[in-house]
Amino acid sequence: MKFKRGLLYLGISLSFMLVASAIWLAYQEKPLYTHVFKTETGYGYSIIDHGKIIIKQEYIPAVASQLSFCSKEDAKNTGDLVLSKISKRMSPAITHEELQKIGIKFNCQN
Repeated sequence: MKFKRGLLYLGISLSFMLVASAIWLAYQEKPLYTHVFKTETGYGYSIIDHGKIIIKQEYIPAVASQLSFCSKEDAKNTGDLVLSKISKRMSPAITHEELQKIGIKFNCQN
């Protein structure tokens, strides 16, 4: 009799843990990530949080004219820099010097 009651409690406990785990996985926050996309003149990037676009950048930031990124890699590297700043609770603003430091090309002809 005690053995059957123990198995019943064990079954109920395991069922509860299984349901709790499923709920936790369903509501687990998705991490921030960088998404690179093609534009008419090159590439851009978006920062996605919980499936929502929080930043959409079609042009190279910190540049006076509207220049698209020359390559997917340039857009990804810049987006990842912005993402890093957001993760550290810093302003996502990018300077011309930061772009130069990570090797972003400003002239797609070179």
